Amino acid sequence: MNSGWFDNAVKYGVLLIGSCVAGNAISAGFTLNETSAGAAGTAYAGRAANPEDASVMSANPAGIAFLDRPQFTVGGGLIVPHEKYHHGVGADSQGNDITQTSSVKGDFVGAQGVPFGFYSMPLDEPLSFGLGFYVPYAAMTEYGNDFVGRYLALNTELVTLNLQPTLSWKFNDAFAVGFGLIFSYLDGELTQLKNPSPLPANKAFKSKMTGHDWGYGWNAGMLWMPNDDTTIGVAYTSKINYTVEGDLKLKGDLVNAESHGHLKLILPEKWEISGTYKLDERWTVMGGTVWTRWSRFDEIKAIADDGIPALGIPAGGVASYTPENWKDVWAWSVGASYRLNNEWLLRAGYGYDTSPVKSAWRTARIPDIDREWLTFGASYQPVPDYTIDLAYGHMFNKNVKVDEHEYNWDNATGVVSRGAASYKAKYKVSANVLVVSLTHRL
Repeated sequence: MNSGWFDNAVKYGVLLIGSCVAGNAISAGFTLNETSAGAAGTAYAGRAANPEDASVMSANPAGIAFLDRPQFTVGGGLIVPHEKYHHGVGADSQGNDITQTSSVKGDFVGAQGVPFGFYSMPLDEPLSFGLGFYVPYAAMTEYGNDFVGRYLALNTELVTLNLQPTLSWKFNDAFAVGFGLIFSYLDGELTQLKNPSPLPANKAFKSKMTGHDWGYGWNAGMLWMPNDDTTIGVAYTSKINYTVEGDLKLKGDLVNAESHGHLKLILPEKWEISGTYKLDERWTVMGGTVWTRWSRFDEIKAIADDGIPALGIPAGGVASYTPENWKDVWAWSVGASYRLNNEWLLRAGYGYDTSPVKSAWRTARIPDIDREWLTFGASYQPVPDYTIDLAYGHMFNKNVKVDEHEYNWDNATGVVSRGAASYKAKYKVSANVLVVSLTHRL
């Protein structure tokens, strides 16, 4: 799309947010759930059926119909991952063994933050309006230039920012539906080393692909309260298509070229079903499940629109190709809250996210695994107009192996073949997350 001052302003805003978004995203794949401190306290169990504040619109736009006053919720998450790789071995694009010149153990992500903000207000009955911004997807990993797998990955940055105007219609005290439009801005960067066979051995160059795009989607949901103790929420979020356009730059001793480039990316649709049940005046239990169609993420194919003659890549040819072959997945969570008194509400939850990455296709860019979470949280309401929510989550240690290979796209025939570059390593992944928010009712 054409760039203007607004496009550039949002681009720099996303880059700023991207500088403080976590590496391997905290849910499976590269999904980020950090859009609600209240829901984080129960591992997001019941979030699509629990309209506690304006942040509910990101999970279920119908929820804002049950908020009887104008209000805003602002906050963010601090993600502290502990992700290490070790015992790595690799080969370059010509099959030469690579020796790790630094320690064979290393970190590739650091502590990061994720912001969010939401506003909702009742209009003329039965209509309510909301507006939210949040970061639903991010993947950021950064390896040093001496990383043993540098011919497959160095830096990876993918950040999306969603802007979501929302309308909800409340049919009666027990049932509402909602609809949100999603304006999604994506910014990304991929770098790695290359040394294709037309060039002499040990004359590698750095390949860097940067780009951005707007994508558009929607979400819809219903929230039903069949009785005073039970709520049920069902929500759907559509897929979003991007054509990420930008620059493909190659820089080295023997190659210094640049081409306009693009790659196509689809971020997946998902269904969410949630429920809460009030046991008594103090205890509420909740649960939820999310299905995500991650099978849409099947490849990363960077196109050199202008071509790169020095490497024999024609205009419109494939400059870089990585098969992903992800699968559709489920995530489950259960939780409970306890009303201590009028000011304090305590929470706890457990969540399990299934990884969409098949073992044979796991990569250094996204060395994803199944994830287990234990969370705790609390709400403090010192006066009726203000609520402070705080949540802490711990993702348990998991060990995983990466056995990645280079793949080459033949631009003459369209045939994909395995290249000489390879990388094997063991990864150990865990994380701690802190999420906090302030809700002000006007």
